[in-house]
Amino acid sequence: MAMFVLIIGIIIFFGVHLIPLTSVKVNLVERMGEKKYQGVFSIFSLIGLIVMIYGFSLVDDCNPMMADCDTNNIHFWEPLEYSREISFILMPISIILLFAFLVESNIKRILRHPWLFAIILWSFCHLISNGDLRSVLLFASFGVYSIIDIVFSKKEVQSSDSLPVTKDVIVIVAGLILYSILLYFHQYVSGEQIVEKNNLFFFLP
Repeated sequence: MAMFVLIIGIIIFFGVHLIPLTSVKVNLVERMGEKKYQGVFSIFSLIGLIVMIYGFSLVDDCNPMMADCDTNNIHFWEPLEYSREISFILMPISIILLFAFLVESNIKRILRHPWLFAIILWSFCHLISNGDLRSVLLFASFGVYSIIDIVFSKKEVQSSDSLPVTKDVIVIVAGLILYSILLYFHQYVSGEQIVEKNNLFFFLP
């Protein structure tokens, strides 16, 4: 039942987000109007996200090989070798790209969809570290959707004018700061503590 809730949340959330990539959006906007469409889109996106997170939290992540474990959360693989080190390299880049989406910079100018590349890196890092079914469903869904979005989204005309390098520096510094904060408080975000808080260099693998 818990896994079913997770799957329903994934279907709702990504089903709604795939609409803008098709002609269905144009038809809906013509019938509903832009504002009403955006409102309905936001409501269903929020519902899907809540159901998805709730379903993920319901699934027991114990190892089904254990005698006292009663779960349908199949484990496909154990954390890959050096997955921790790889994540410590790629996740800062992911957060920097996420920040680049919010701030005008040369990074955003060169990469049309920095936040989608950020999600791909984020999902990859979590997949190599988590081989259970609930994690594969969740993180693979985000990664696959991001790839589809990049491939099928309309190309936007990008300005060829370079921006001051200081904007890129701001994005990188802010991204690293946010990464350090998320890393330090990861336990409160996902329930998994991955660094020693009494270690001054907790941000290093």
